[in-house]
Amino acid sequence: LWSTGKEMAMYFIDHPELIRNNIQSIRCRDVNKGLQALELGSGNGLLSVCLAAVIKDTIGKLVVTDLDDHLELMEKTVRSNSHILSFDSGEVDDTKPRSEVKEHRWGEFDNCHTDDKFDFIFGSDVAYRDWLHEPLVKSLLHYSHQGTICLIGVTMQDTKPKFFSLLKENGFTYQRLPDYQMAPEFRGNIFGLFIIQRR
Repeated sequence: LWSTGKEMAMYFIDHPELIRNNIQSIRCRDVNKGLQALELGSGNGLLSVCLAAVIKDTIGKLVVTDLDDHLELMEKTVRSNSHILSFDSGEVDDTKPRSEVKEHRWGEFDNCHTDDKFDFIFGSDVAYRDWLHEPLVKSLLHYSHQGTICLIGVTMQDTKPKFFSLLKENGFTYQRLPDYQMAPEFRGNIFGLFIIQRR
């Protein structure tokens, strides 16, 4: 788990009511399905488990994504937390979100497993290289609708201003969460959690 992944996990765990209230304010595309959530660049699936632990009764579906070489670990993490998430199960359990682990290479949709739009999109340490910015923003555009809230964690020294300019150019607004909401070790100018939404 990278540094901003830990920051986001701590944010979920330290502020369950704030997360719950903000998530419930999202305009779900289909209220009958519950909140549809997507994690980009998951790595190991831990952030999805943390989110589900905090608001599992609000999430209808949680899709955990990364490149092919991460799928086995992500699936293992999800299956190991079957008390929080249902995975690949034929039975319906309204007390747990239905989860899926899928491959997704940002910005590529030809072999995409889903054309769903998501109400909440999140990811940490996803903009640390300049060449990742454009495909990441393409994925945010592809999977979001007008009411989607994205929560993206970055290491400020690795994430260049170009990323934020690209967000604006593609019709997004962004706002950094205030330091007082972060665990003490994540306050200051090194890390940042950003709320990103379409204008």
